[in-house]
Amino acid sequence: MTDETQRGGPAHSQAPDAPARRRLIGGLLAAPLAAVVPRMAYADVFPSQPLRLIVPFPAGGSSDILSRTAAVALSAELGRPIIVENRGGAGGNIAADYVAHSAADGYTLLLAGPAVMAINPALYAHVSYDAAAFEYVGMLGDNANVLVSNTSVLPARNLAELVAAAKAQPGKITFGSNGIGSLSHLSAELFSSAAGVRFLHVPYRGAAPLSTDLLGGRIDFCVTGSTLAAQLVKQGPLRALAVTTPQRIAQLPDVPTFVEAGYPSLNIPSWWALVTTPGTPAPVLARLRQACAAATATPAYQTALARQATLPLQLKPEAAPAFFASERAKWAAAVKSSGATAS
Repeated sequence: MTDETQRGGPAHSQAPDAPARRRLIGGLLAAPLAAVVPRMAYADVFPSQPLRLIVPFPAGGSSDILSRTAAVALSAELGRPIIVENRGGAGGNIAADYVAHSAADGYTLLLAGPAVMAINPALYAHVSYDAAAFEYVGMLGDNANVLVSNTSVLPARNLAELVAAAKAQPGKITFGSNGIGSLSHLSAELFSSAAGVRFLHVPYRGAAPLSTDLLGGRIDFCVTGSTLAAQLVKQGPLRALAVTTPQRIAQLPDVPTFVEAGYPSLNIPSWWALVTTPGTPAPVLARLRQACAAATATPAYQTALARQATLPLQLKPEAAPAFFASERAKWAAAVKSSGATAS
């Protein structure tokens, strides 16, 4: 009888040798970590490729200028290029829908203002995204809106004269906006309601084509961002009549606020936030938030904001849900009172 038969022959041959046992035990111990390591590694290397910043309006407007300023600052912090993509249309809904349904990996960001985050859910019968579900990254700034008129077609020197002209020509004086449901649209509608007059609304697909028609005298006035407004009043027969913020802005120091002109309800700051796709992993979100906070605090970014007639604005992540909820409630009431609708 051989030694192998004495030890149980074939039975012994089924037991793994020592190296095999070590491999088996090692594999069993590693299995629970297999799902964890890729996630940890992903967070550690983020970002490993360029990011995209989606802007809900065409190039050339105040929001586009701010987004490109933010992209430069954020790129320096993250060490990766930030590619700005303009996806205008439907008052920002097209861009918001795109980001809401992108991969939840932190590589697709959205420049989100009151229209996307607060106005559109009340203005449109249906939107294909949940504004409350976006992951908040940080605030980029607070941009005033300015009522700018073309004096060659509307010689009003102030709001009182504009209101008098509108009462003399009900529904005849035209105003342009960045699109149905945009802050520029609703600001003018709220002014119309507060003054008890009717204007004719002409919506555009952003501030750039709006500016062209305003300069050409094809519309009487518009409400647009202060960055663009400050540039426009230096060109052609244009005059700024009022700003929507509680205080006057440095770039237009002689232009009164709507509140000063007798319209206390028209205190309408225009904040801009950076958000990303719902469900973005917490470590990636933390990295984005840290980078945004650092980027917007740099002297270069602050100087750029001042040149754009935009005020710095900070909002901690833990305060963001309550802030956006209050904005949705405020604008739902404003939409209802203005009677504005969009299909």
